[in-house]
Amino acid sequence: MSVYELYKEVIKTGNFVVSEMEERIETVYAAGKITAEQRAELLIMADDYAKDSVQVDIVSMLADLEARVAKLEAKGVVVWTSGHATAKGETVLYDVNKDGTLEYCRYDGVKASTALSPGKISGWVVLDAEGGQIIATLEKDDEGKVIIVPVTTLEA
Repeated sequence: MSVYELYKEVIKTGNFVVSEMEERIETVYAAGKITAEQRAELLIMADDYAKDSVQVDIVSMLADLEARVAKLEAKGVVVWTSGHATAKGETVLYDVNKDGTLEYCRYDGVKASTALSPGKISGWVVLDAEGGQIIATLEKDDEGKVIIVPVTTLEA
């Protein structure tokens, strides 16, 4: 089996990172083990057969997320976890919609603090990305599910 045929078989599996495969193809081309036409065909195949799930670098994404959370926590904003007693006026990060995106939430309720998750009792608001302006309130729908209700402002 030639180098060209071997690469074709490997590419057909889809189990590779495109950038790494492209580098390997360029290396075997530079070494004179495949022709310019074979190189072009392999590069096109690599693009066509690549599986998206293999391209995602989960470890890198987790490291990035950890760095971002650490930066926020350094500012005094913590990610809300079960049992966290949130003081009145405290801002926390919480995934209200359970979509993987953390929202800035602040408890402005009547109690001095609450250990209930954001939105379980009245008084929770959602803040903008800078964590300052109120952009929504957290309320319960008819089924008791916590929802984000945007705050509308009237311009004078």
